[in-house]
Amino acid sequence: MKVSNVKEIEIIPIYYDYVLQTNYPIYILVGGRNSGKSYFMEQLAVTKMHNSKNYKFLVIEDVEVNIGAGVKDGIEGRIDDFEYNPVFKSIKQPPSIEHLSTGSSTIFKGYHSKKQQKQVKSLNEVTAAWYEEAENITYEQFKALRMQLRGGSPDDRQLFLTMNPINEDGFICNYFFKTDPDVVYERFPDGRPKVFVKNITVEMENEQGITEVIEIPCMVVVTTHWDNPYLSNEQRADIEELKYTNIDLYRMLAEGKFVKGQGAYFQEFEKHIHVINPYIVPREHRIYRVLDYGLDKLACYWVDVDNDGKLKCYKELWESDLIISDAAKRILEKTADDEKIYKTIAPPDLWNRRQDTGKSAAQIFSENGVQLSKADNSMEQGCFDLKEWMKPYETKDEQTGKAIMTADLQMTSNCPELISSIQGVVKDEKNPNIYSKEPHIYTHSVDAIRYLVAGRPKAPRLRKAEKHYNFDFEKPKKNPLGRGNKINVI
Repeated sequence: MKVSNVKEIEIIPIYYDYVLQTNYPIYILVGGRNSGKSYFMEQLAVTKMHNSKNYKFLVIEDVEVNIGAGVKDGIEGRIDDFEYNPVFKSIKQPPSIEHLSTGSSTIFKGYHSKKQQKQVKSLNEVTAAWYEEAENITYEQFKALRMQLRGGSPDDRQLFLTMNPINEDGFICNYFFKTDPDVVYERFPDGRPKVFVKNITVEMENEQGITEVIEIPCMVVVTTHWDNPYLSNEQRADIEELKYTNIDLYRMLAEGKFVKGQGAYFQEFEKHIHVINPYIVPREHRIYRVLDYGLDKLACYWVDVDNDGKLKCYKELWESDLIISDAAKRILEKTADDEKIYKTIAPPDLWNRRQDTGKSAAQIFSENGVQLSKADNSMEQGCFDLKEWMKPYETKDEQTGKAIMTADLQMTSNCPELISSIQGVVKDEKNPNIYSKEPHIYTHSVDAIRYLVAGRPKAPRLRKAEKHYNFDFEKPKKNPLGRGNKINVI
């Protein structure tokens, strides 16, 4: 790429295609080690200041001291690459860089403390902002930074977030990576979205000072060192070596994956593997219902067991404050007329007799049209079983023959509470073999599926096709001797 016909500058191709050649209001660049995201942003800062008038670029970092030390040096290094030194001025305190011809500038601010965030909020005429190492940004901070951009041309008002994939519980991962994208441009070989657009609803103050709620498209680009063609083999080897020394760090830095926290119970869960699109359940498949019931929450799932014995949770009922008769009514309402339920599995405590009526919850469910089957409630064994069912493995696509990753337990996007709960449950502090009952909101759905797998759900029996006979004599005889069933005793 040539900049002002001065010198040919190398731009990492994926950033050139999806950032320089597009114009989105928000860019989220997630990358592992040596993916080049910060280097590219330094190049972008220089070109924006050089080619735009009165472009005020705000660079913030989650630090209290040494503000701008590394990023400022990096931008000055890119100015040198472009051979633009004569038209730029570097200022030590407060740290900033000014363009002497265009009136554009880059200023550097900390964003760690409340005091620093308040100081950033007081800045005027900011055109664009870059939050370096933004993995801990909150939704409130995200909105505040968007509302900060009021200077320069409206087309230049952009927010850039760069980060390593190290906060699996943060706002960015939860909103952009644990939900479905709106548009996908590229995917990783394992099916994960690599370059995609996700819309977000943001409150923004217009020129009249009125706050509006608008939907903003965000371009998300996930990169690894393989996207950076300018690395040496030695640099790549340093990263690839982590595969044998620290697999979690390797997944984060070499594969661009958000690594689950050490407390997450289901390390097996991968959204692109375990969450599938809704589909029509074939009539020959066996359907189970499974539930966990309490006044605080009824969590009920409809589960398709295919001919290979794989489980797919395809429908969800998740409601609070339902007495048993109403819970049964909602389950029946949610069950289609043509859904033949093989068995409805429930926890054994529903068979305990209630003091007020002398009846068990299971009996009341039955009286209201929902016949229950008692589940095995062994917590530790059930947890082990559930993890085995969720373990990813490689298979081949039946139509294309292409290798794909799958699991014996999957769920459709129609089950959002189950998806959220599986990602939310954590290891029990006293017994890491099981998941904790806190936060309790996550356990209802997971408990229900644990009851299911403990019941060893079976695949439907395949009916053998009846053999066709053209003549009666071709049919097998009831007696091997061909003389019928009568036996004369002499």
